[in-house]
Amino acid sequence: MVVSLLIACGLVVSCSSEGPAEGEVVLYTSMPDDVVDRLEGVIERRFPDLDGNLWITMGSGISLTVVRGRTADIQELIASEVNNGGIRADLIWLAEPSPYETYKNMGLLAPYEPPLEAPILPSHIDADGFYVAGRIISMVIAWNTSLWPEGLADWPDLQNVELNAFPAPESGAARATIKALTDKYGREFFTTLASVGGVSVRSNGAARDGVAEGTFEAVAVLDYMARDAKAAGSAIDFVYPAGGTVSIPSPIAITTDAPNPAAARAVIDFILSQPGQKILVEIGNFYPVRSDVAPPVGAPPLDAITALDVDWKELAGEIDAISTLWESLYGTSVGSG
Repeated sequence: MVVSLLIACGLVVSCSSEGPAEGEVVLYTSMPDDVVDRLEGVIERRFPDLDGNLWITMGSGISLTVVRGRTADIQELIASEVNNGGIRADLIWLAEPSPYETYKNMGLLAPYEPPLEAPILPSHIDADGFYVAGRIISMVIAWNTSLWPEGLADWPDLQNVELNAFPAPESGAARATIKALTDKYGREFFTTLASVGGVSVRSNGAARDGVAEGTFEAVAVLDYMARDAKAAGSAIDFVYPAGGTVSIPSPIAITTDAPNPAAARAVIDFILSQPGQKILVEIGNFYPVRSDVAPPVGAPPLDAITALDVDWKELAGEIDAISTLWESLYGTSVGSG
C-alpha cells in the first residue's frame, strides 16, 4: 500500500487537498531570458535530470508561463495587481530577499518548507518559512583587458577608473550591493564613482556588454554574467573584490492566492533537488544552494569569497531612499533593461 501511494503521488510531491501537480504555473522573475527559456523547457519536459531521466512521473504535465523583468519592474507589476484584484503569479523569483520581507508582511506569500533532506544553509531559508533561495549570485568587478590590462582588486580601485559603470538599483542585486557598499564606505563611495565619469546602466546585461565591447573600462556586474562572457572569449576578466561582496540568496516563493499551488510546490521542490540545482549550475552558471552540488567550473568555493552582510529587512525600508540617491548622482541610466 505504501509503495502504491508513492507511485501514485510521484517522487517528491505528496497527495494533498491542493490536487495533482499538473497544469500551468505562472512565474514572475528577474532571471535572464536565456536561462528562463531553458528552464521552461526543462519544466515542460517533466523535469529531466542531466542524463535525460524523468524526475517526476505523476500528472499530465506542468507548463511554465514566464513574465520577466528587472526586480523593480516585477515589483511594480505586483503592486499594480495587488491593487486590482490580486497577484496572477503562482511563483515569484527575484534577485534578492528584501521584497519578500515586504510581501510576507502583507500576507502575499504562502508557507513553504524545503525537503528535509536538502542540505541548504539556514541563512538561505526564510526564518519565518515563506521563501527559500533557489540560486546564489554576487556582484563582482569586471574590466576590459585591452583597456585596463593591470586589472583591479577591490571596490575602491573602481574609483580610479574614469569609464566605469554600475547597474541601477532597479536590479535587485545592484540594490543590495549599493546598500552594502554604502554601509561600508559611506555614500561618498558612489559620489566619487559618479564624479570621475561613472555611468549608471539599466541592467547587469548592459554592464556586461559595455565592458566587453570597450564602452567601459570597468564595471560592477553579476558574477555569472562575467563568467559567461569570459568563457565566450570576450576581452574581460573579473574579481570577487578583496574587501567583500554580497553573496545574495535569490529567493523563490509561492503566492498566497496561487492559482495552481500544487504544481508551484512541485516546481520549487525540483529546483531545490540535486538534479534541479545541477541543471541551474549548467544553464545559468549560478552557485547552487545545496552543499552537495559543485559550483560552476572554475569558480572558487562560495565560502572562499569574502562576504559583506546585508540586513534584508532594513534594505526593504531603504529601497526608495537608494533610488533617490541614485537619481541624484547619475540622473538617467543608459543601456537596455
